Amino acid sequence: MGEAIPIDQEQRERFGDRLRSLRRSLGLTQEGLAEASGSSVRSIREMERGRVRSPQRRTAVLLADALRLAGPERGRFLDLARAERQPPPDPAPVDAAVAVQPAVVPGELPAAVPDLTGRSDALDLLSALAATDTGATRVVVLHGPPGIGKTSLAVAAGHRLSPAFGDGQLFADLQDADPADTLAGFLRSLGVPDSLVPASPAERGGLFRTLTRDRRLLVVLDNAVDEARVRPLLPAGRHCLALVTSRRPLTGLAGAIRQPLDLLDPAAGRQLLAAIVGADRVAAEPAAADRLVTLCGRLPLAVRIAGNRLASRPQWSVRRLVDLLHDQRRRLTVLTAGDLDVRAAFEVSYRQLDPAAAAVFRRASLVPGTDFDESLVAAVAGTDEEAAALAVEELVEAGVLLSAGDRYHFHDLVRLYAAERLDHEEDPADRAAAHDRMVGWLLRRTEQAGAVFEPVADRADAPFADDRTAASWLDRESGNWLAALRDAAHAGRHTDVVRVARSLHWYSDANSHRHPWDEIFSLGVAAARAAGHPRDEAVLSNFLGWAHYFCRDRNAEAQTVLNRALELARRIGDRREEAWALTYSAAILVRTGRAAAALDPCRRAVGLFRQAGYALGEHCAASAQGAALAALGRYAEAADLHREVLAFYRRDNGLTRTGAEVTQGAAMISLGGALAGLGRWREAADEFDQARRNFQRCGATFSEAHATYRYGLAARELDEVDAATDALRQALALFAALSSPRWEAQTLHVLAALADDDRPAEARALRQRALERCGELDAPQVRTLRAALRRELSDQPAG
Repeated sequence: MGEAIPIDQEQRERFGDRLRSLRRSLGLTQEGLAEASGSSVRSIREMERGRVRSPQRRTAVLLADALRLAGPERGRFLDLARAERQPPPDPAPVDAAVAVQPAVVPGELPAAVPDLTGRSDALDLLSALAATDTGATRVVVLHGPPGIGKTSLAVAAGHRLSPAFGDGQLFADLQDADPADTLAGFLRSLGVPDSLVPASPAERGGLFRTLTRDRRLLVVLDNAVDEARVRPLLPAGRHCLALVTSRRPLTGLAGAIRQPLDLLDPAAGRQLLAAIVGADRVAAEPAAADRLVTLCGRLPLAVRIAGNRLASRPQWSVRRLVDLLHDQRRRLTVLTAGDLDVRAAFEVSYRQLDPAAAAVFRRASLVPGTDFDESLVAAVAGTDEEAAALAVEELVEAGVLLSAGDRYHFHDLVRLYAAERLDHEEDPADRAAAHDRMVGWLLRRTEQAGAVFEPVADRADAPFADDRTAASWLDRESGNWLAALRDAAHAGRHTDVVRVARSLHWYSDANSHRHPWDEIFSLGVAAARAAGHPRDEAVLSNFLGWAHYFCRDRNAEAQTVLNRALELARRIGDRREEAWALTYSAAILVRTGRAAAALDPCRRAVGLFRQAGYALGEHCAASAQGAALAALGRYAEAADLHREVLAFYRRDNGLTRTGAEVTQGAAMISLGGALAGLGRWREAADEFDQARRNFQRCGATFSEAHATYRYGLAARELDEVDAATDALRQALALFAALSSPRWEAQTLHVLAALADDDRPAEARALRQRALERCGELDAPQVRTLRAALRRELSDQPAG
């Protein structure tokens, strides 16, 4: 006579049969139902087989939604799931610990992936932990965003460490699992008969701790959602190790060691791709392989999926898959191979978010820059900063948003997923409103920050304490406010574009080579012209002329724009803008070797500024006049003029701290140049040294580099070779960081001359680098330098 089937087992089989029947009636595969419900394929497979003993109510509800169940049919389905969660009758009281089969040594780890790459440091750390006796169970949380390879690492580590845990290895996937059910499975794996598995979760946990107290056991807990589902499953023995994988760091687990997992570095990404598709195939298209890893965001799951797709299509080139991935609208769909699916990995985390955090997640995808803070999130989400801060921290905890200090950013593929959810879940009007709200906020904040730099600015309503905090915001948010300005220009918001571009003028003086000022002021000029505002067009044309010659060395383009500014200013009778156009034009004449022709426009500009009662402009024009005098060899006159300018800038004239530092530093460089012309090199060096300190204090990097370069030249003339070499190397690094090839080339040329006597090979290499940096630049100084470098290289034998 056969054994009677326990009632709960009968219910499980009926639930699994019902689930399978409903799925098939909709024509869904297990993979399709998994994606629709946010469950794993494995969980659905185990439920249908009757092996999942406690499906959670949340899981059952999501399955019912995915199966489109309603009314009585939905109720019956949920009742079956609820019945399954009822505990079986208490077994007869037997000492389960005594009844354990002692010979049972579980080995439940799944097979390890054969091509784990980029995780050697983490594996070494885990090996060290396994060899350390802490007097208590060691718990390690491997955490990171979806697809980062947490499970693969945990399983690989488990196999590597298994010799140290002779009493076995337990493994459990906690996604959609009840801890009590998992405990029952662990007890069976440790030899406890079904009939002696306690009914209550607390008793199961107590028995598990009893059985593990003196064992050397490795427990791998995969896909942990929260701490509550982990704590009951931790073994009690001092010789045990628990590896927990989670998208969250599980900060509530006391005493746990947390190991965040990073993206693969490019080399590891190539190595993983080669392991899947073959080294020869990657070597045949190295550039395409690197691009493929980049488009996969260096996410191990995405690289593995891409590799699997290529491996299953040997006739494809790597470039073909790269071309498919370039289309952002299709990228997540392309990154699917069998039951491996990047989108599905993100979906699991997304479904666990509360509605407010999910809305922030979706709308944050509209942020154009690579990173952002909670203030911008609040603007785009339409909420206050406190709510935004709570939401972004939840998103970080969930592994769908990354953080660095007080900044946040998406993984590239997660951003695409967030944008998909935005398109699918919010109507076009709401999306447009969120976008416009963000752009408007960025434009207002940018204008407020730029206005802080204005001389004698009214800062009563500014959200920034001073010009330094305003500069910090403008630097951090440059990717966002510049995108907003472009967006406003494209949308025809001419007044906004003009207002923002004009507000950035004084900030641009201190950050001349940090942002694309030629583009920014070009947008302003076009907007002013479209709006029919000639004075704004004249002002912004002067700004643009400055950006062309000072920031880009494009003198001819600058002069064309300045001629337009001069014409507009004279037409509308604006003496101040006329004077600025003359001042900037004079600076170009000096730069292009026509200093004598610069004297007259400088004098006229000084007079016009004086008539307009604008002392700042008057002294800027006087500084340009001094530069012209120095270029003509009239160094003493130039020095006197620059001393007067410097004295003015040192007085209380309404400049901000940054403005004062920048203008004084510029005057010091000009004075130092005049003193150098007089052969007074020590005094010149002191002026250059003080100037570079000024620029360093206010973050004016290009001007700091220029002052440091000039100090190096002065130190060379004073035969202070070591000081000169150090200064010039510092200047070179600063110029390189700003991508200023003309000045890199000039600095390399001087360094080569210093190396000529005792390091000829180094000198030749420096000249070669200088010639490369000259490239196709066409400024007069660069043409002269290029000719000198070619001549010197031809005179200096190789080797």
